[in-house]
Amino acid sequence: MRLNTTKRYSHLVYVYIIMALVLIFDLVTHQIGNEGTASDSPVLWYYILVLLLFFIYRGNPVFIYDSDGEVIIITNKEPSLQKLIKSCNRHYEFPKRKVVGYSITKMPLRKKLTIRLESKEGTSKKVKASISYINKQELKDLERSLRSTLSKNKKSKAKLDA
Repeated sequence: MRLNTTKRYSHLVYVYIIMALVLIFDLVTHQIGNEGTASDSPVLWYYILVLLLFFIYRGNPVFIYDSDGEVIIITNKEPSLQKLIKSCNRHYEFPKRKVVGYSITKMPLRKKLTIRLESKEGTSKKVKASISYINKQELKDLERSLRSTLSKNKKSKAKLDA
């Protein structure tokens, strides 16, 4: 199954451009209207900061999931900021046979996917990705794909134990 939210990202670029223009406008009008009083500060900076914190809280808007074949590929990125901040670009590839479990955490305005993987040492590792920008149908498809992978892993493990 393939899932890609790249097309829905294009509107966020315009939001970032508008935010930058508002900051520039606020700075210019503050410098022009400033008569030497240091107590005045640009007002719109606070709103832009809150909006930026909201986008950071939501997580990366581009989520790419590919489970065709024997490997699951998950890419989670923020194309506008990935050159500035390296943590905005996450890419995971792992074999389906290593998947032990998954969970989807739903918070207000935020969703997060956590996949537990079996490691060589016998412990489990976690892969985390932000899935806030996928819709309900895509979320159902993602869960169905992960449940299918888990059930196949359990069947193959039962065959090995028997």
